[in-house]
Amino acid sequence: MITTVLFDMDGVLIDSEKFWQQAEKEVFTAVGCRWSEEIAHQTTGQTTRAVTALWYQLFPWEGKTLAEVEQAVIDRVDELIRQEGEIKVGVRDTLRFLKAEGIKIGLATNSTPSLIQTVLTRLDIASFFQTTVSALDVPQGKPQPDVYLRAAANLNSKPHQCLVVEDSFTGATAGKRAEMTVFVVPESPFFHDPKFDLADRKLVDLNEFKENFLALNHVTL
Repeated sequence: MITTVLFDMDGVLIDSEKFWQQAEKEVFTAVGCRWSEEIAHQTTGQTTRAVTALWYQLFPWEGKTLAEVEQAVIDRVDELIRQEGEIKVGVRDTLRFLKAEGIKIGLATNSTPSLIQTVLTRLDIASFFQTTVSALDVPQGKPQPDVYLRAAANLNSKPHQCLVVEDSFTGATAGKRAEMTVFVVPESPFFHDPKFDLADRKLVDLNEFKENFLALNHVTL
């Protein structure tokens, strides 16, 4: 039986993937990278450190360290979220439903602790989460399972009791590696991409969460 739901943040709770792409494009091109939408899509869900390292490998720059460039991306995303961040469809109703059902709720993201606070404050949903885990809190970020395993441990939940909600292949992979059930809510252009077949269920948006959750828990009782 599922007793715990662990949410990814970017692209699941908040419509922020566009902010990451904007920030990365602005910052990486400013240091001399040649922008590619294909590369940007491939890095969706990865840590900012891993993304920065990849772009540096492809287009080595001078004058700024990787850490400085990485922080510039994070700072720009933070600014955009504070100005324009909007909650994703179905999120608030889903959180209210889970809270009413007595389900433990956690957040596990490759984002930074500062961005977690920015998002939860902007969306006014911090009170729903009993634990938040950043990639900076564990040895390795997604696609490794560390953030999900840490969040489960913080809530005294076993992996088989946990449901992960993701939007990216990277995050869904992390959830499966943690041996947890995975719901994936892909971006609409990639909804039918077969790589998302690794998830246990695929949702158009979180308005479909309640029905699928109840069906899943009925089956697993």
